[in-house]
Amino acid sequence: MSGFTGRLAVSCLAACGALAITASPAAASSKQDFDVCAYTCSSNSGFTYGTITWYNRTAGITGSVWDNGYKDVPTVAYFEAYAGSVKIDSETRTANTDTDLGAVRGFNFTIGDTNLVGGIDRIKITACEVYSATQRLCSASVNYNK
Repeated sequence: MSGFTGRLAVSCLAACGALAITASPAAASSKQDFDVCAYTCSSNSGFTYGTITWYNRTAGITGSVWDNGYKDVPTVAYFEAYAGSVKIDSETRTANTDTDLGAVRGFNFTIGDTNLVGGIDRIKITACEVYSATQRLCSASVNYNK
């Protein structure tokens, strides 16, 4: 190997090594706790609580939905993921004291779209006691922003 080629090879290795050392790690995820009551925060109301973990394009949601059994109706937690004002994805979780679902139901899921450039930036959570397909008592929706 000629002196020039050798110096070029060493320079390339040094530059590549410097890039590898200074490359920044992936952005760390951030977390937000949530707690949303169905229509009123009392012992007679169902609720959901947990944690949102923000990822690059999606979010992980862990927690529980609780049904108090007071009115023999299920408690449903609604989770909606948005990119700006556009709804990208949604999930529901239900607990019901009077069925096999049980009074407390844990959950752990990912919401969003891994192919969406820029990803989601907001999760809207609503908790409801569902009396029928057309009758629900719900909380005001709560928005959690990335």
